[in-house]
Amino acid sequence: MYPVPLPVALPGQTRVWAASVAEKAAAATARRGELDRTESLRADRFRRFADVDRFLVAHVCLRDVLGAVLGTPPARLIIDREPCATCGGPHGRPYLPGRPVHFSLARAGDLVAVAPVPVGVDVEGLPSDALVHETMADLHEDERAALLALPRPARAAAFARCWTRKEAVLKSTGQGPAHGTRQPHVGTAAEPAPTAKPQVYDLPVSTGEAAALALWTG
Repeated sequence: MYPVPLPVALPGQTRVWAASVAEKAAAATARRGELDRTESLRADRFRRFADVDRFLVAHVCLRDVLGAVLGTPPARLIIDREPCATCGGPHGRPYLPGRPVHFSLARAGDLVAVAPVPVGVDVEGLPSDALVHETMADLHEDERAALLALPRPARAAAFARCWTRKEAVLKSTGQGPAHGTRQPHVGTAAEPAPTAKPQVYDLPVSTGEAAALALWTG
């Protein structure tokens, strides 16, 4: 049930794959035994069947990608978590102990990114006007100003570009958004802010969505 590579040019050996939950849910359920105990316990916590399906597709596809990259059977991979970069808790970036590869999941498996350096990937649907209005205060002041300067119908797409870029950067550091999203400044325009660190790339996804990848290239 190998996911489909995205047609996007990225530096080095960085690659991104997309998975369809609807198409792969049955196969992922049949392979649930390939997940480790931690993954199985997390799957058991979901109350909705749709959420279980999404989780299983995400983690089976992730193992397929990593197994192919490393030449290792997917069920034999050991996936662990680094300490959180902010609080030190056990919920930082996922990693493979002793393996020279970095990876990131977006929206429970819609996108899987693998790179030789720290990487983060995110995908989101376009938000409502109300959500843009409510969340705008959480952005960098220059990003808020840029959004307010746009016609209202254009704000959802610009906000989604900005938010996915931020999420991708925060995932690449293992920090997450819980400790604030005003930084980094990534911009709302059609191209990421040139000052954004790490390097940020917008990804091609379905209409009505936005996606981004962050890559620490040195």
